[in-house]
Amino acid sequence: MALACPENNNLKMRRELALAHRLLSDFNLSEGCCNHLTAMAPAIKGGGEEVMLLAPGFDGKGAGLDWSMVTASSLLGLNRAGEVVEGEGEPEITGASIHIGLRKHRPNTRVIMHTHTPYATALSCLEDPTLLMVHQNSCRFLGRVAYDDGYAGFALEEEEGQRLGAVLEHKSVLMMGHHGTIIVADSVPIAFDELYYLERACMVQILAMAASSDRNALKIIPKEIQDLTLAASLDSLEKYANRHFFSLWNKWREAGSDVFH
Repeated sequence: MALACPENNNLKMRRELALAHRLLSDFNLSEGCCNHLTAMAPAIKGGGEEVMLLAPGFDGKGAGLDWSMVTASSLLGLNRAGEVVEGEGEPEITGASIHIGLRKHRPNTRVIMHTHTPYATALSCLEDPTLLMVHQNSCRFLGRVAYDDGYAGFALEEEEGQRLGAVLEHKSVLMMGHHGTIIVADSVPIAFDELYYLERACMVQILAMAASSDRNALKIIPKEIQDLTLAASLDSLEKYANRHFFSLWNKWREAGSDVFH
């Protein structure tokens, strides 16, 4: 089945990001309307400019937008200064500031997904939040996870985003102590796939730890198998991320969802 919107433009990015919100809500991987997904897209007005797409934090009456109701047209577009130049509404300050600040440290970052998914967040609350190589999904993230223990309450300034970007460095996942995770990727399908499988890896680890009641009882995959699994995962990352994401795209499209409007 052909993809519904293959062109690389503002509308395509809006549709992909809107669907990511819906999917995370559908999988119970969102937390109210407090987490933040953003993607860089060509500005509607053209001219080679880009905007940062994100769901509005507040509408004209002060309400948020539940992720189960996000549509392509509801997303805001912010310029580099954080000003709304596309759409109607007001960005939520923590989402806008962290993502703008992180992109100032890593200006080529296309997609950022910050969530408080249950198992990854639970792992981030442990004294040792290390993702252990106990499952093939874990090996996908071998050497790709950074850890931050600098939690100091709600983030309201761009400087916090820049600090997080510095901790993340060149890696793709940031495990934020007492908080949640940040995923960075080159596309919405890859970011969604990474987030989904990171949560699955954390789930397996938490359940195995609970079953054994002894962290030392967990059986670690041999290092050479870890390396082989990582290499195979990265070699086909885009292919299988697209396969995963667009299978869900087609499901929602066939159901006549308003998410793409």
